[in-house]
Amino acid sequence: MTDKEKTVASFVINSILVDPACTNSSAMRAKNGHFVVLDVSMETMPALADSVNPQFGLAGYGWKAIADNGTTFNGDVASFESYMCLTEAERFPSALGPAEKATGKIVFDVPTTTGVLVHKQAFMPAGWEWAYPAK
Repeated sequence: MTDKEKTVASFVINSILVDPACTNSSAMRAKNGHFVVLDVSMETMPALADSVNPQFGLAGYGWKAIADNGTTFNGDVASFESYMCLTEAERFPSALGPAEKATGKIVFDVPTTTGVLVHKQAFMPAGWEWAYPAK
């Protein structure tokens, strides 16, 4: 992720898991059918402090799921049920400020066991996508 030609954040998806075992004692069944977990590592740079938005995150509002047949899911992939799947200690933070590092998991609630997760933040011209299950 760059801003004003400077790298302000870097992240990697370490793994993708479909239908994991939830670890939170208050976990519920997936509302939309299936959970997909992304294991994420992120580092932000000090230059993020000079950005218009001095935080960067991968919160659920910027995500959508597309099934293998090309159908975009109209529902919320960041459901309450997906949030409750893992313990707080396992969850990836909603956003990082300048010069921070974090590793954690983001859980999505999707209708299919195969497809593509897409993340695009509103202020960005492009985004990222990952096929699930991971290949």
